[in-house]
Amino acid sequence: MPRSEVLCASRAQPAQAVGVGHGWLDCAGEVAQWTAQLLAWLWLGQQGAHLGWPWASGVLAVALWWSLRVLCRGAGWAFRSPSAVVGCFGFLTALGAWLTAQLGAGVGAHASLLALAAVWGVWSALIETRSQVSTFQPGRLPWPSVGAAVLLGLAAWGGRGLVETDLALGVCWVLALCAAVLCARDSSATGRARACSGVGHAPQSLLAPSAMGLMMGTLWLGHDWCLGAGWGTEPLVIIHVVLMVGLPALVAALFNAVWRAQPGRGYSLQGLECAGLALLTLGAWLGWGNGQLDGLLSMLLFSLAWAFHCHRERSALRFGGRMGPWTRRWLALACGPAMLVGVGVLSPVQGPLALKMALTGLGVLAAVCLLVRAWPATPVNFAVQASAALPRN
Repeated sequence: MPRSEVLCASRAQPAQAVGVGHGWLDCAGEVAQWTAQLLAWLWLGQQGAHLGWPWASGVLAVALWWSLRVLCRGAGWAFRSPSAVVGCFGFLTALGAWLTAQLGAGVGAHASLLALAAVWGVWSALIETRSQVSTFQPGRLPWPSVGAAVLLGLAAWGGRGLVETDLALGVCWVLALCAAVLCARDSSATGRARACSGVGHAPQSLLAPSAMGLMMGTLWLGHDWCLGAGWGTEPLVIIHVVLMVGLPALVAALFNAVWRAQPGRGYSLQGLECAGLALLTLGAWLGWGNGQLDGLLSMLLFSLAWAFHCHRERSALRFGGRMGPWTRRWLALACGPAMLVGVGVLSPVQGPLALKMALTGLGVLAAVCLLVRAWPATPVNFAVQASAALPRN
């Protein structure tokens, strides 16, 4: 068994035991963690579209950040690194965001943005690997994610009318503040990593995050169907942020109301997983409708599947068998960053059809997972069980 998997297994705890005793530093760290993640989607994507890449429609920076985040998350070195490494990568990210804006356009700016994306991806992986706090827990108000979105909204509103370099300076200061808070949280006794970041989950747990990531990664594409519908840039960004952050918080509030009404009972985690797969399947089908309403409903269903995914049990195994850490990583790369690059390459020719085909692929995979769950005797399930029985190194 690889050392990273041994280390991860030794630290794994039930989700309910993770993040006990939420002090002010834990709460501030959660807000900083969500802020850094939202800024990665928004800033890297916006800069990629602004620089005008020769191919892949400017999504390469987001795809690189996403790839390194997936590859490094849960690795043994990420657990063993001192807290200073978390702060160092955070401050390098903040500095890189400012330097990239100073270079303007050209080859140097492209290389700088890719370097920034690489550093940011490793930093994000360190944060997620070493965090033992979960925003979405039964009985807890999920305000940190919403707080991060509100803070970014206030910063963007306050920066209206400023030139690009001034906005980059603001992003730099926000990231530096996040780096300081996250480094302090990691250094504290309660902030050390104890929970495994999802290594070993079944394949279907990758589908909803991939769908949400594809929608966020293609936010700035000029061929997006939302822009084709005549929506402006600001409403488009607000809608995507609300779907990524606000919808999971709303679902959490509803679940918490049920949890308070029936303490100790909560909700069926396996039922949530099946419901998420059904939403992905239905969303892929609705995406092929002709009207704008069909596209909006499709995006809403994909986002609702992501909201259900946020409430998953981190340490529990799901139907479909256990995957090794590297199997999961390569599958996550294929369903996420690789698809995003494919959408970027095809978008200039296919327009919104490129994203639609990628989301349909995820919907088909979700339908297969539902089929395996509903009819255990299918050939697909036999193949899954046989692969799970194979010896692993």
